[in-house]
Amino acid sequence: NRKSSRETLEPNDEIEGIFIIENRGKKDKKLKKAFVRINELYLEKVIYRDAETGEETKKYEDRKKTMKTEEVIKGDKIKAGEKKEIKFKMTMPSSWSKKKKNKIKDWRLEMWFIQKSAMVASRGSHKDDATCILPVKGSKRSPSFGVLPKKEKKKD
Repeated sequence: NRKSSRETLEPNDEIEGIFIIENRGKKDKKLKKAFVRINELYLEKVIYRDAETGEETKKYEDRKKTMKTEEVIKGDKIKAGEKKEIKFKMTMPSSWSKKKKNKIKDWRLEMWFIQKSAMVASRGSHKDDATCILPVKGSKRSPSFGVLPKKEKKKD
């Protein structure tokens, strides 16, 4: 969920949404803190050279840069079997740009919901965070909501 009515996010757009945390245990659990983070992620081609043979090996490595973090909850308790909706509102970073170098691929912006507990968060594969791919210009990854902007045709 987000406030911006456009299908694509621009710098300084306000986004709002809900993440759900579920306590599947038999005891009440403490949610120490939860925050929403916007990360820039991409793969970068790195060349390794063997010191003895001089042989080169090319490999893509994951890169991550945190652009913005906002705490959305601190020191809450979730009862056994309870699902809790956590609402958030945050402003997108004031700027970003896709890396245009040949060594870069799969550039994207992701919003992560991170919580410090042993409970299950909605969306995402990692047990402590939920991931949402943001619809921004320059990304080729399918977004979790909205649409990627169409490439503008070059004028002659």
